[in-house]
Amino acid sequence: ENILALQGQLIINNNNMLSIFRRFKMATGLNIAGLSVAFAAFLVINIQYGYEYNYDRFHSTSERVYRVDTSVEGVWGIIHSRAFVEAVIRSSPHIEAATLINPFLKEIYFSTEEDGEKKGFRRQAVTCHADITRVFDFPLVQGTADCLTDPEKILIPLSLAQKLFGEEEAVGKIIHAEEVIWSKTGENFTVGGVYRDFPENSQLKNAVYTRMDANYDIDNWDSSNYICYLLLDSPESAETVTENFNATFDFDLINWDKLPDLAVELVPLTDIYYRNETGASQIVEGGSRESARILLGIGILVIVIAGINFTNFSTALAPMRIKSVNVRKVLGSADGALRRSLLLEAVGMSFVSFLLGVGIVYVLNRLSAFSFLAADLNVENNLRYVALVGAASLLVGLAAGLYPARYITSFPPALALKGHFGLSPKGRRLRTALIGFQFVVSVALIVSSLFIRLQKDYMQRFSTGFDTEQVAIVEINADMYRNHLESYRNRLLSFSGIDDVAFAQDVIGGKDGFPTYGLDFEGVRLPYFRLHVSPNFLSVMKIPVVEGRAPSEADLKSGKPVFLFNRRIREAINLKQGMQDIGESQQVEVAGFTDNLKITSLRSEDHNIAFYVNSGHNLTYAYIRLRPGTDVFAAVDHIRESIGAIDPGFPVDVTFYDEVFNRLYLKELNLNRIITLFSLLAIILSITGVFGLIVFETEYRRREIGVRKVFGATVGDILQKFNRTYLRIVTACFVIAAPIAWYGVHKWLENFSYKTPMHWWVFLIAFVAVAGITLLTVTLRSLHAANENPVESVKSE
Repeated sequence: ENILALQGQLIINNNNMLSIFRRFKMATGLNIAGLSVAFAAFLVINIQYGYEYNYDRFHSTSERVYRVDTSVEGVWGIIHSRAFVEAVIRSSPHIEAATLINPFLKEIYFSTEEDGEKKGFRRQAVTCHADITRVFDFPLVQGTADCLTDPEKILIPLSLAQKLFGEEEAVGKIIHAEEVIWSKTGENFTVGGVYRDFPENSQLKNAVYTRMDANYDIDNWDSSNYICYLLLDSPESAETVTENFNATFDFDLINWDKLPDLAVELVPLTDIYYRNETGASQIVEGGSRESARILLGIGILVIVIAGINFTNFSTALAPMRIKSVNVRKVLGSADGALRRSLLLEAVGMSFVSFLLGVGIVYVLNRLSAFSFLAADLNVENNLRYVALVGAASLLVGLAAGLYPARYITSFPPALALKGHFGLSPKGRRLRTALIGFQFVVSVALIVSSLFIRLQKDYMQRFSTGFDTEQVAIVEINADMYRNHLESYRNRLLSFSGIDDVAFAQDVIGGKDGFPTYGLDFEGVRLPYFRLHVSPNFLSVMKIPVVEGRAPSEADLKSGKPVFLFNRRIREAINLKQGMQDIGESQQVEVAGFTDNLKITSLRSEDHNIAFYVNSGHNLTYAYIRLRPGTDVFAAVDHIRESIGAIDPGFPVDVTFYDEVFNRLYLKELNLNRIITLFSLLAIILSITGVFGLIVFETEYRRREIGVRKVFGATVGDILQKFNRTYLRIVTACFVIAAPIAWYGVHKWLENFSYKTPMHWWVFLIAFVAVAGITLLTVTLRSLHAANENPVESVKSE
């Protein structure tokens, strides 16, 4: 009997819901659509958050792997000399395995032969110890893990093996290095193993791994170029290893700068990503824990807003459902059974919305709509997050349905059968508070999104001190620079649209760190970035010399090192022009000084900079200045043809500075896209909630509207009354949201040395946007009720 009664109640509820859906198709459809989109957003955010949180955790050894750091700030605390690394590795029996890694190797030009034809490709190379496969998981699909004990063997990722050799066995194939691999001798290497590609959330990249030469830099205590990773026998041993080493090692061997209290510390592999080591960003992957928490917080807020809409929607239905529910109470249904039935209905609707949300993610991922996110958003690869959000959907349905179920069944049957309760003061206050929360979130997100956009624009427009317009950057190989430079340059200049060509060892302005040296002058020591450039580099990049002279071709031929320092160094130590002793092996000529330049991102402060002109360095980045009005596509084709004429197998990549800066500020760009997207979603959900609330308020106030019109109220008067109510709510919410948003943005901007001002008009835009959209929604929805014949509305009531 109980089962039959419950089935009957469910049938009645379903019929009621269908009748409500038929009567209020748009409001009901928007509510379900909003909840579905919210679950889709929450799923995407959870996958991205999990991607960042699980950085490097895929290694089975991850809890026992540590990076060796010293107490020196910045990149110098991460990289060490070979001799120091070996001393650390030998220091304790708790170290099961260890490896050093040379992180400064750029992409190397490799080639293979197929049917006598050379096929060129570029891939990052990493020199390391053979034990790297013991420290980290290299899931091998071909070959053996210990192949690096042979110095002529290499490990390559599966993606590269398939690209080069298709379905053929890659092990045993020969790969030729077309240029020298730093810290490694040899040109021809044999594939000794193929490993399954690492996921993207890894400090280790899908590179070509080869053993560093056994004696390379083995006794060098001065040149710091290597990262060291240790595999300990247990995490508890980390403290013992550090205490023992710090107590017994003679730090004077590496303390070239006489730093006090120098010591070693071990950083867990799983902590590295969230250390956000900006100064070492060219060698270490990092992210902001605060940004990840903000992202997760936005996801939770989106779900909360959608849940609020669901609650408002269900509560607003109360007057339509109270009579039918209390008829069943009169006929003997218990309050508990009715509430369970209503809760089951809410949970079911929430779960259906979740399934629709999963479908949305699946389709949008197929359409590459989430390209700005780093995580793999394939639904089938993230089933644990799908299950997590599915469980959350049940909780949302339960939480959103709890109050309406209790409220609808709380009235005595005799009273409920007589009247309407949709606009009771208690119910109205609750709905107003819930809508207010949505407005607070919307305003705060709009403000945050606008300031992130302003900071991004500020960084991209910031004056670097050199002219990046109309400059193409192309990397060539070392052989081309050493043996074919003049031919390459002449071929380029044969194109009328190319004005001049200069060369450098790095992409200036494209990263947060460059080769760093120490300058000693009159008892003062300063670190500085050394930029190896051709004599005409300053001319091509339009960098003015504010004092002294620019370098020339004669300087290059003389063999004497020539420096041009920036104003920051000159003012710091009163460095003078002419032949100077600055801590080099010989006196060098300080030819002049440039103004201060910004060659790193605005996340870091200004740096000491020196342009260095000397022979003996491979300047493999060509800076090609185009004349104004040049056909860029024709120029790029000519650049490719010029390189192809010298080395047909070399893969050519032509970039411009807008791409360089986009890569430099990629995280800020992606954060802006994420915040903007979900801010828009939050606003849409909030407006959906307002729309639903207005639908039912106008429905239940039809008689009031009719009576007002009978007594002379105009359509404008009625619309003004409705709008005034919601404008007061938006204004109150703005007063709450503005200081919250200001504090959050202010804390985020502290991550930058250079930042956009906190403009007051951003807050005004947020207020006007939310208020304008809300008033437009209220006006459009209320207009129908205000234009209705008052006789009909009064009679129907």
